[in-house]
Amino acid sequence: MYKRILLFGVLLLLLDSCSFVKRIFHRSPSTFYSHAEIKSIIKDAQNLKGVPYKFGGMDKKGMDCSGLLYTVYLKNEVNIPRVSADQANFGEEISINELKIGDWVFFATGKVGLISHVGLVTKDHPDITFIHASTTYGVREDKLNQKYWLNRIVKIIRPFKN
Repeated sequence: MYKRILLFGVLLLLLDSCSFVKRIFHRSPSTFYSHAEIKSIIKDAQNLKGVPYKFGGMDKKGMDCSGLLYTVYLKNEVNIPRVSADQANFGEEISINELKIGDWVFFATGKVGLISHVGLVTKDHPDITFIHASTTYGVREDKLNQKYWLNRIVKIIRPFKN
């Protein structure tokens, strides 16, 4: 009996890691944001351009990258996780080819593979742009196709609507 339960658990883990199975059983489109909701969130983020960087900050005096996302989603009456490592698990993982406005891009700007930065996609293909809180320049938009950013992508997600 225990062997069957263990075998079933292993099978579930294998199926969960299979991207084909994930695509079959992925969430319905209603669990993602509408185009109008995404536009509102992006507009609110763009209104914060120029706000200086402040670790842990979430207001116009200063904000960090995950605080930027948290703040603009909260302004749109949506509660998301506060820190980038938790935000990285708050959606469906997608490839860069599937990327569109409203998706979140996670980077390892320090230790390789360790998520330490997040940005919100504001313009999609072919010239992908994202808004984020840069430690040097504060809230700004950058092109994803810059070598610095491309080499540091860890994960891209389409955030769930909660």
